[in-house]
Amino acid sequence: MKRVAERSVREFRAPDEAGAEERAWRVVHAAYLAREPVPSVRSRRRWALAPALALLLAGLVLSPAGARVGQIITHALGVSHAARKLSSLPSPGRVLVSGPGGTWIAAADGSTRHLGAWPQASWSPRGLYVAVASGDRLAAVDPHGHLQWTSIRPRVSDPRWYEPSGYRVAYLSAGTLRVIAGDGTNDHLLAAHAARVAPAWRPGAPLGPFELAYVSAGGRVVLRDGDTGAVLWSVRPGSRPRELVWSSDGRRLVVLTVRDVRTYASGGALLSTLRVAASDGALSPDGRSLALVVNHDQVLVGGHRLFAGSGVRAVSWSPDGRWLLVDWPAADQWVFVRAGGAPFVAAVSRIAQQFSAAGAFPQVEGWCCTARGRAG
Repeated sequence: MKRVAERSVREFRAPDEAGAEERAWRVVHAAYLAREPVPSVRSRRRWALAPALALLLAGLVLSPAGARVGQIITHALGVSHAARKLSSLPSPGRVLVSGPGGTWIAAADGSTRHLGAWPQASWSPRGLYVAVASGDRLAAVDPHGHLQWTSIRPRVSDPRWYEPSGYRVAYLSAGTLRVIAGDGTNDHLLAAHAARVAPAWRPGAPLGPFELAYVSAGGRVVLRDGDTGAVLWSVRPGSRPRELVWSSDGRRLVVLTVRDVRTYASGGALLSTLRVAASDGALSPDGRSLALVVNHDQVLVGGHRLFAGSGVRAVSWSPDGRWLLVDWPAADQWVFVRAGGAPFVAAVSRIAQQFSAAGAFPQVEGWCCTARGRAG
């Protein structure tokens, strides 16, 4: 009876599934052709990370766990039989999203709340507040969207709270790096020349010291005291940095560049270099596993391919570290991939429609709260 039921599930086809797949194929194929070319390299190992479309046509070579996941993915068109509406999250917590449709919170039970027309947002450490940015305005709101404070500065972007207390917020403003207290006071300049890369606080004690990593306009990774501005150390990676990620214990800083992924000790010493161009990355809540989006078409965790699909943009960990949320604009889906235990994939389609009247796909800003697996 069990085998008959499993066969029925595998053979089930939704109404007009063939037509839907054909329409999706045209959209994703066009996006794939228009994507930014990836420079060729000599290493045979790098060729193993070729685009997922070609891999799916030739047959995926995955780890044993990944192979079972790969069987659920169909031709990079989106996960088959995805839910048409978000009804729940597979793990406790709340997902924060932002974009042209404003800032939203999606709760564990699938309910959503619109916090306002803010195109950028960031969780406070325990999810008690959200820092939001729009044009020349930085603000803090509560999870109901009620304004707590606001600050006016030119071209504000990428606000980030200090962990674990939330006593400071760093943000970019017109090519500079600034810091403001968590209550909206003492807004001050920290660095006069900063690149358009989100700053990253080194996790530490609630009362500091407040140490902030950022990318200078010249492409250096710099660690400064967030109050005094004193430079603690700086390094120049081999290529342009595009994302900074601290481990939850503050002992390691992962730097994603356009050519590789470098890990530094808290004092600035280089610990390792991974020769892969990752467009997005996230460390698990316990700091032991690094998830990377490679070539916009696959997600690697611990060197194993856990998911593949053309047009993947970003990845986020669940607060308990058991799930990955894969942000997949090309398929208009969120894909939840079980990171441990028996492989399992669940997907939700029509994400753009659910979070934007204009149908713009939102950016996942975090699954609150990743610190020690707590949802605050």
